Amino acid sequence: MILKGANNEQYVTGRELGRGGEGTVYELQNNSSLVLKKYNEPLTPTQVAKLAYMVSIRSATIEAYAAWPTGLAMDDAGTVCGFVMKKLIGYVPLHMIFSPMDRKRMFPDKGYNFLVHVARNLATAFHNLHEAGLVVGDVNEGNILISAGGLVSFIDCDSFQIKERDSYYYCEVGVPRYTPPELLSERTFEHVVRTVNTDSFSLGVLLFQLLFLGRHPFAGKNKTAKDIDEETAIRQHEFAYSLENKRKKLHPPNDSFAITNLPDGLVALFHQAFEQLQRPVPALWVKALDNLLGEMTTCDESRLHTYPAQMQECPWCYFKNTRGILYFLDDTYLHANTVFDDIDSFVNGFHVDKLELKKWSGPQVFPDVLAQPIPEGFKRNRSRRRALAIVCVICFGSLFLFKKSGAMVSFDIVLWVVFSVITVLGAAIARLTRSMNIEKSKMRAEYVRLVTTRDSMIAEYNSPRELPVYYKGIASLEKMVKDYRDLPNEYNRRKKLAEEQVFDEQLQYYLRLFAIQDHTIPSFGAAKKAALYNSGIYNAADITRLSTMKIPGIGPKNQQVLLSWQRQMTSGFVYIPDDSRIAAELKKVDHEMEQIKQGIGSAMRKEYQSLSYMKLNITNRLTVMAHQINDISKKARQAELDMLAFKRYAL
Repeated sequence: MILKGANNEQYVTGRELGRGGEGTVYELQNNSSLVLKKYNEPLTPTQVAKLAYMVSIRSATIEAYAAWPTGLAMDDAGTVCGFVMKKLIGYVPLHMIFSPMDRKRMFPDKGYNFLVHVARNLATAFHNLHEAGLVVGDVNEGNILISAGGLVSFIDCDSFQIKERDSYYYCEVGVPRYTPPELLSERTFEHVVRTVNTDSFSLGVLLFQLLFLGRHPFAGKNKTAKDIDEETAIRQHEFAYSLENKRKKLHPPNDSFAITNLPDGLVALFHQAFEQLQRPVPALWVKALDNLLGEMTTCDESRLHTYPAQMQECPWCYFKNTRGILYFLDDTYLHANTVFDDIDSFVNGFHVDKLELKKWSGPQVFPDVLAQPIPEGFKRNRSRRRALAIVCVICFGSLFLFKKSGAMVSFDIVLWVVFSVITVLGAAIARLTRSMNIEKSKMRAEYVRLVTTRDSMIAEYNSPRELPVYYKGIASLEKMVKDYRDLPNEYNRRKKLAEEQVFDEQLQYYLRLFAIQDHTIPSFGAAKKAALYNSGIYNAADITRLSTMKIPGIGPKNQQVLLSWQRQMTSGFVYIPDDSRIAAELKKVDHEMEQIKQGIGSAMRKEYQSLSYMKLNITNRLTVMAHQINDISKKARQAELDMLAFKRYAL
């Protein structure tokens, strides 16, 4: 596909890089530093005007933090259908470091200080874009990219809110989980003016996710019976990690990084961002994060275990040792991979590192577990119930004896008295029975809960969720090893192609010397030669192109005649090897193959490190889970014995 620029430059698209609902992004064959976004649907006049204005205000500051439109792209009719922007090389979406699994695969050598560093750069990007008069508007983890060095760049910038004199080009889209509460009440974002303050809420959410390892500030454990999703929590200012809201309904999830681990200044900024209407501007975040970076300390066990200096112990070692969770790698793990000091040795000795896991077969019998004594209160209740039942029986017996005695007192009166007494006693017995039944239900519910939790944990133990990812990584590593082993064959193939290319260039140059108009070709008169000439077939070299063309009057038989004539001309060609040219091409091949070798080697290192981490993570987690399953199994057995004992007692 060929599109035109405003100054008649051509944009020749190459490989497709990405596709979305709005448009498709392509590489440019004639400019490797740019990419082109082509819209799927025709643009409105307002959209075209917005893009043109964006191009006109581009600056070094904006382009430092955004893939900004640098030029418009037009079709043959001169209609704007897209734009070009700088190509971001080596960048990945921000959410790749939110997720611990993705982060450790993409950045295995990065610690918590890297997350703080990225957070600081993100706040800086917002500050500078705001200073340029821009409002991001549609903020989310998918339209922000980061590099391995922690640099930040925005994409999809055509959705930014931009002010031109007294009018706005609005941002008409947004993701609810990054949208401030005052905008969630809007039915649509059309004609809604965003501000630095609304951006600051979205920035706060992103910074929170970075510093709290992917956790969202408005998601947590719900202490109420009502369902509270993220959007509802945002509307109600239900900041789950709040230290100031004493009546909050949401609390931090289990195994969360505590907000009290951060300096007071940062904690105050989060509270202001999520619980007040006037939020901190990006510059305040930059200053606070700079301070945090300056106060980080490193664990004695691993240089990757960095954490705020105010903490008494390394949180990442705590999570690893007590919960089986590896949020970050460690030095011993990285240095253990000395096998990669020699890639060739590793590849030659490579074998699949199978992870053999046994199914759960832990102890299910606990001889030391005995039923707990029945509480004294229930013992008294049972005695009372039996005493009342005996009194009821005595009343019935007395009534029977009274009737047989023939006493003068009215039997109806005695019957009423006895019935009244029995009714009162029966109600008392029912209350006592109900109390004991309630306790039985509670005990059964607790037993069922423990058994369900135990079975769920055993199921997870038997089928760890990371296992499919581990074996997928093994398959990926095996393919890399295969590709690495195949490099000699690929090298020979490319050498042959390089030599053939030099030969073909000489041959094509030779054939171009034979103009069709100047030679006699059987069955080809002036008319046919003119048809060939008008279609761009001028000489013997051009005849090869006929296989992809249709020329009126030049059918398959004529093409065979032309090919026969081309072969006739070729017979006079003498190949003279150009040693210097071949040497240059082979040197180029050597360089390309060295780059490929280094690329595969680097990818193998990263994949092997990731797999080593994953294996360690799985085994550590299963060790912790084994203790947890044993503990909850014992509790379940205790609950079962207590329930059965109480059930027998309550009969």
